[in-house]
Amino acid sequence: MTPRFVVTGAVLLIVATAPALAAGDGAKSEMQGAVELSNGAKVPQKPSLAKLDLTNVQREQIRKGVLGQNTEVEFKLKSTQSAKDFTPQVGAKLPKGVTGHSLPAAVLSQLPQLRNYKYVTMKDQVLIVNAMTKEIVDVFPETRPLA
Repeated sequence: MTPRFVVTGAVLLIVATAPALAAGDGAKSEMQGAVELSNGAKVPQKPSLAKLDLTNVQREQIRKGVLGQNTEVEFKLKSTQSAKDFTPQVGAKLPKGVTGHSLPAAVLSQLPQLRNYKYVTMKDQVLIVNAMTKEIVDVFPETRPLA
């Protein structure tokens, strides 16, 4: 065999196996740092929450549960003054100084899918917030019944 055929064969071998190797590295990097449970399942370090799709009946349960909790954001405080001009909307992140509160136990017992979410009451609205990312995932009126 001539050196030219050997080099050509080596290049073809590399080109043919590169996509498979790259795919394997991508899967490995997604799970890099994952925690392995005792049952062998691997959990990524940055898990994402399933999309929250609340009905108006569920929103009303939340509204009633947080009504009277005295957690309304007050813009008189220095830490929350910067949020005064903030307009809450789905997809927005909570502004600095505004922190979410755990939902009341009565709400979580009825709606356990909310255990990884927090809530904020501001500007007469209830905001449901992803506790990990501080992204608003739902907004509804605090004072007006929904159902």
